[in-house]
Amino acid sequence: MMFFGRPGGPARTVLALVAVGVLGLFSFVLFNLNRSLDEQQRVNDASIGISQSFLDVNDQLTAELGELTALTGTAQTALDSVKALRPLLAKLHDAITPVAASLSSSAQGAQVTAEQLGRIAGILGEVHDVLIPLVESARTFGDQGKALLAMIEGLVTDLQGAVASAATINQMLPLPG
Repeated sequence: MMFFGRPGGPARTVLALVAVGVLGLFSFVLFNLNRSLDEQQRVNDASIGISQSFLDVNDQLTAELGELTALTGTAQTALDSVKALRPLLAKLHDAITPVAASLSSSAQGAQVTAEQLGRIAGILGEVHDVLIPLVESARTFGDQGKALLAMIEGLVTDLQGAVASAATINQMLPLPG
């Protein structure tokens, strides 16, 4: 090849300089591309880890909502028992009032009939039947309430950590434009 009237000399030098320049440019592009890919891999790994923590928090929240549903059912049972107790207590009041009046009005001692005692005993039996499930509901409600409170406190901590992690990921991601 002839360049400036001489075969091979300056042409080789120019071609060598151009080749070195192109190789330098490729090296620079590859170095920056490798660095960008490494950073993207780091961000992707962090994002996957945080996404897993989001899934864990979601699963825990689902379990806690199940507990809340059970707690609501227990509370409803307790409320139903309390509702059923109100008319029974009114019946008991109506049955005891005449006996109490006769006991307080008589100086020699009053006589309570077997019918009155039987009526009071029957109402007390009904009250007992309503109170037993109410006691169990109250016990269950208390235990479930404590467990739910502990779960919610843990969930709040997990959510705070997840929000902090999401903020970290957002800072790591390149801004558009």
